[in-house]
Amino acid sequence: MANILFYSPFNQRSRDTESLMLAFHRVGHKVISLSQQEGYVINDFLNANGISAFSKIIPGKRSGLWYFLRHLIFFIRFCWNRQIDIVYSHLEPSNFVAAIAQYLIRARVYLCRHHIDEGLLYQFDRSLYYKVTYLLAKKIIVVSKHAQKYMIEQEGIPAKKIIHINLAYDFDLYGRPDIHKVNQIRKEFNSDVLLISVCRLTAFKRPDLTIQVVRNLAKQDIDVKLIMLGIGEMHDQLKKEVIDLGLEKNIFMVGYVNNVLDYMAAADFLIHPSLLDSSCVAVKEAGLVKLPAIVCQGIGDFNDYIVDKKNGFSVNPDTFVNDASKIILENYLRKDFLQNIGQNLNQSILDLFHIQNVVHQYDLLNTSSQ
Repeated sequence: MANILFYSPFNQRSRDTESLMLAFHRVGHKVISLSQQEGYVINDFLNANGISAFSKIIPGKRSGLWYFLRHLIFFIRFCWNRQIDIVYSHLEPSNFVAAIAQYLIRARVYLCRHHIDEGLLYQFDRSLYYKVTYLLAKKIIVVSKHAQKYMIEQEGIPAKKIIHINLAYDFDLYGRPDIHKVNQIRKEFNSDVLLISVCRLTAFKRPDLTIQVVRNLAKQDIDVKLIMLGIGEMHDQLKKEVIDLGLEKNIFMVGYVNNVLDYMAAADFLIHPSLLDSSCVAVKEAGLVKLPAIVCQGIGDFNDYIVDKKNGFSVNPDTFVNDASKIILENYLRKDFLQNIGQNLNQSILDLFHIQNVVHQYDLLNTSSQ
């Protein structure tokens, strides 16, 4: 059995990473978590489940050479003192530190990358930190075939460095929707069509397109409401757009909630116009409650498991508003059809992303001598 460290900047819960930690712990590995942030929520959960969770806080601005150097020194000492055998590092701030430290510790280090082209879109791929990370990386785990292809073809990262493993979830960690709360939500947002969007309110997630979908449907005299879950820098802009379009009775910006599944279980469609996904969590959550989802072709791993009109709706990103509006208009009364779509999505999610169907790939890494 190995001493396995999960290194990250996590603060809130991370269901997929928690699922792996718990799965490794159950088979006898000693699992430890180290966060660069306070880890208020996730550390409590992990400690309660037998996994030692620590945080290392560097005061001041969370950037700059001095900041990362102090993390690097602490991380190296931490790995030696706790005799770490394997490191799974998650997200860029931790990956930069781990990429350098792997040459100064005895542990095998896997950098876990959760994005595809976010570096290009937000232009942080030009930074020295980003370039050093992927130059020094020995092994990189990506969560979609699309990410693997992009890294090889667009970033010039050698294929031998990259390992594709789907996100893995112990879906029991989510619990079941509370039927009482579901009914309350449906009553509060009573309408013929209840839509939901779940995303960060940022430009490449395109939450403004969900407003346009509602506008289209309202023009067709459809009794429609949209619940927008999420926070981000576009909040005020979106709120103003809702008011300017006179859609205050149709669109409700609820913000961040802890009971996403309750809201999803109350809805009729998840609409997800995002251009920025590697392996979208929201669509997997929709699958748990058998909620039909409308997504963009060619984004993240949707092409790997979304089959149009079979287990979801896959549309052209350039014509999302018109295509999504048409799908909803033509299908919102076809309850049996939508129920079948949701059931099929549920099965696809379980087949591809349930921890029991993915963890064996990590077992091979954990027992490897290389």
